[in-house]
Amino acid sequence: MKMGKKVLIASLLLSQMAFGENLLKNSSFESPLSRAIPNNMGMVNTENSWIKHENSGGAGDIKIVNGDLVAVSKNNKAPAHGLQVIQAPLSLEAGGVYQLKFKADVDKKTELTIKIGADGERSYFGYCEKKIELSPNQKEYVFDFEMLAEADEKARFEFWFTQTTEEVKMSEVSLEKVGMIDVNRMINLTKFQVQHKYTVTGKDENILNSKDITAIKKLSSGKEFVKTMVLEEDSDYLVKISGDISNEEKYVVTIQNGKTVELNKNNRECLLKNNGESTKDGKITIKKIGNGKKLNDIRIEKYFGNLIWEEEFNYEGLPKDTDWGYDVGGNGWGNAELQYYTEKNPDNVYVEDGKLTITAWNEAYDKNQYTSTRLVTRGKKDFLYGRIEVKAKLPEGKGTWPAIWLMPTDSVYGDWPKSGEIDIMEHVGFDQDRIHGTVHTEKYYWKNSNQKSGQIMGEKVSDTFHTYSLEWTPKVIKVYFDNTLYFTYQNENNGNAAWPFDQKFYLILNIAVGGAWGGQQGVDAEVFPQQFEIDSIKVYDLGFKGEKK
Repeated sequence: MKMGKKVLIASLLLSQMAFGENLLKNSSFESPLSRAIPNNMGMVNTENSWIKHENSGGAGDIKIVNGDLVAVSKNNKAPAHGLQVIQAPLSLEAGGVYQLKFKADVDKKTELTIKIGADGERSYFGYCEKKIELSPNQKEYVFDFEMLAEADEKARFEFWFTQTTEEVKMSEVSLEKVGMIDVNRMINLTKFQVQHKYTVTGKDENILNSKDITAIKKLSSGKEFVKTMVLEEDSDYLVKISGDISNEEKYVVTIQNGKTVELNKNNRECLLKNNGESTKDGKITIKKIGNGKKLNDIRIEKYFGNLIWEEEFNYEGLPKDTDWGYDVGGNGWGNAELQYYTEKNPDNVYVEDGKLTITAWNEAYDKNQYTSTRLVTRGKKDFLYGRIEVKAKLPEGKGTWPAIWLMPTDSVYGDWPKSGEIDIMEHVGFDQDRIHGTVHTEKYYWKNSNQKSGQIMGEKVSDTFHTYSLEWTPKVIKVYFDNTLYFTYQNENNGNAAWPFDQKFYLILNIAVGGAWGGQQGVDAEVFPQQFEIDSIKVYDLGFKGEKK
């Protein structure tokens, strides 16, 4: 929901009335735990109390004793979210500043995590996630966080106990709104939360239809034809005319928020650039000058530039060493993933029948329960700006986590997330057909509670091939599902903390199993093996030569 300034100001003024109210119920643990269970989207009504929730191998005891919540983890090797205590739904307001307080009693130093705002509709990205070290010398813990997203009436509050090594006793938990973010700052933040979905044209597709072309041919001198269309930010459009054009026959073409050019007998094509933001109701105007009637055809096409890499997998065997390398290992990959990535194993990756297939198996390997492959083009095919298209069919089933993504070749600004990450496609099997596009930077990523991402519902993504695409320029990153633009990330021109995307990146294709997100609702071992099929890859330069265009 897009917030207007007046609506936002009114919301902030009304919200003053809620200051000081504890949003959490059964906060002194006087009532028993609820037996409610989260649904497949992670949503749950805990009936004004709390629930115990185990997933991804987590296990432990949670009980209420004499006004204390007592938690003991029994599998500290599970992901951090494996043993949770949850209260939901939790009502949070856009622009609110909230304060969490609780008391804890431990015999030795130990660690727990709190998470606020996570549910399946939010793709499990919380508004606040924080690890807290508990000490026998400290009894009360207090910290604040800001609600930097739209109002949410269905959020969750979570304590994670998996990583604790000791019995933890908790009491007197409160979450109160204590202030509001400055109005002007909030308006600036909310504009980044709104993602518009635009259907656009593909390679060599004419934006003009036959009726449009007929109308242009019939123009008399001085008359104009206006085409209302999707104009994409920082995209070029190629306009071409053909026919036995007479000397006096001219067509003056103007793009909204852009320049004007003249097409004639000697100048039959031009590039137009949209200088404004992406919009579905952009306009290109074509004005006829002269009385010539020799125009045969006119085309407006989105400009892709040169095709610099095309892979249609018209061979058989392991992926080509000239294009692909491997990330190898089974250390969880920073996400508590369960698979071991193998190298040059035809059981996990193979090219046959015009497709590259990555297969994840339920098989033990080097302390890991599953095997898979993570292909990388690092040092072989590295890119700075352009359009990347991957036509693929995705695996399915709870616990699968396929991805098409980019990482920096040299990490010139430092370790993740300082040098950035671009996710062209992510999919988690417990949320079938929902596709995610995301960027990660030092300024914007999930631990800062301000992740920048977009989502779109696909159709039968595990049954049919779809095209997942990225367009990347010095000004903007755009992510597509088939011919729909659904996520846009702007260069703020405010340094590499928000825009580290001025360096070379390489392409990654993989299936992860389980993990902090893919395993959020557990792993169904019975669905394996699962395959990630890639039909083709195409990379265009969008007219950029190195860093210039």
